[in-house]
Amino acid sequence: MNVCMRFLLGALLWLVIFNAVAGDNNRPTYKLAEDDEYKYSYGIDNRCNEVYDPYEKLNRKIFIFNLTLDRLLLKPLALGYNAVTNNYIKARVGSVFENISTPLTTVNYALQMRFNDGMRSFWRFLINTTFGVGGLFDVASKIDLTPSPQTFSDTLAHAGADPGPYLMLPFFGSAMGRDIFDTLLLNNGFNFMVGMSENLNFSLTGVKIVHDRAMLLSFSDFMEQNSIDYYTAVRTAIFQNRESKKQYPKWFKCRSYKNVDVNKIRSYNND
Repeated sequence: MNVCMRFLLGALLWLVIFNAVAGDNNRPTYKLAEDDEYKYSYGIDNRCNEVYDPYEKLNRKIFIFNLTLDRLLLKPLALGYNAVTNNYIKARVGSVFENISTPLTTVNYALQMRFNDGMRSFWRFLINTTFGVGGLFDVASKIDLTPSPQTFSDTLAHAGADPGPYLMLPFFGSAMGRDIFDTLLLNNGFNFMVGMSENLNFSLTGVKIVHDRAMLLSFSDFMEQNSIDYYTAVRTAIFQNRESKKQYPKWFKCRSYKNVDVNKIRSYNND
């Protein structure tokens, strides 16, 4: 069963990558070493900052399922977590989880050939793990070792892959097609450091899920109470937040989905 699941997830990942990267074969070359080649505004320069949501009908049904599960289980746990912890404890917990994910940042900087940032993230992890007592304290930031966290989705964007379709995954929540590898595996499975102990892996993953939900309580309550369409509000906020952190090559242009009737997608509620 585990082998089959890994095969299916691997096949899905490569399908998403191929779908995202495929396009014009005559793309111009670029120099990876020049940082200014990647100071690029996706939404403004391309005028394509609308979410591509071709599976909206299905996504909305899964959204309702996730929302129900959240209200019954995850939100009460997050409220309880907030009740028994103060801001200082939550800051320490968040610091530990940020430190655990730092090796993934180092690897992704290496894949992007941004070796200087990769070394900075490596030293940040080493210093916070030792002098910061396993990441409880962020010592590295005091000496200006603050590289931006990187995921495999950032690496794909760096190579010119567009976001792909918006997906609402059962239990996992929102993801763009390009983010699916991070969402299904890296963000929730952690990495090689805790892979040695399955119990530790599950325990840390559970605490992280509750911690992350607690950090979003104010935001989610505000969105739900003040939006006409909660699904659309969440979709837009997530898309804009993730895209604001991406760096694309200067030659990158968003794909025009010629086979998609955008007006039909927008008129979903009229069906």
